[in-house]
Amino acid sequence: MFADESGTNDGSPCFTIGCVLIPIEELDQFETQIKGLIAKHGLPNQELKWASIRSSHGRINFLIDLLKLLLADNSYVYMCKVTLKAAYRKWQLDEERAFYTCHTHLITYCADSLRATIIANIDDKSDSYGKHDEVVQIIANYNLKGKDARVESVNKQNSKELLLIQLADLLTGAVNAAHNLYQAPDIQLHLGKHLAIEKLAACLGWQYLHHDTYPNANFNIWHFPEKEFRANPSSEKVISNQGVKYVVREDF
Repeated sequence: MFADESGTNDGSPCFTIGCVLIPIEELDQFETQIKGLIAKHGLPNQELKWASIRSSHGRINFLIDLLKLLLADNSYVYMCKVTLKAAYRKWQLDEERAFYTCHTHLITYCADSLRATIIANIDDKSDSYGKHDEVVQIIANYNLKGKDARVESVNKQNSKELLLIQLADLLTGAVNAAHNLYQAPDIQLHLGKHLAIEKLAACLGWQYLHHDTYPNANFNIWHFPEKEFRANPSSEKVISNQGVKYVVREDF
């Protein structure tokens, strides 16, 4: 598991924690495929992050290919949890604890739904409490008692040094930006980000990217809190569209 977050800053109606999950025996193969896409789109030696999606058609086209790869017939998975801040009472009381509560929910859900042992690599945030990773692991395993799943470790990592966390950053940033636009349409967003969101939605067979999903083998968006946010605006099935075209300079 390689996880990152987006939208925890002020002014963002939602925050999202998302993760790429790769079977450990397929990890080398996946990394080779990703490095091939990096070379294809002319992105060697560049940190891949949503914040850098602007007027570079290469970055957007890499993101399109990344999602197509995750939606192909394989064992790769992307899962994310989008939290509507205004409806999440714990966020109003203690943002840091609320964030890691959501992280615990996501890691627990991933392990349980995949019936897997999870090695979780998460972004190393600057926190007031330095042992959230240990707490997440303890609580997740408590929640998984009696199930064929567990969390072997939760490891804080520098995203600049771990390519697969950067992939989670790209996808999670796009999903969160799309949800923020739905909640607050006046939010300013670069044209390149708009194009990326449109293309990713098309890869899923959708017009927009701000839906949650019915359970899916490869790609899941979970809205939280569920009572207030589930199916807002609707829950959609993922219908992989491998025919989505790249953006070109003229699109800008």
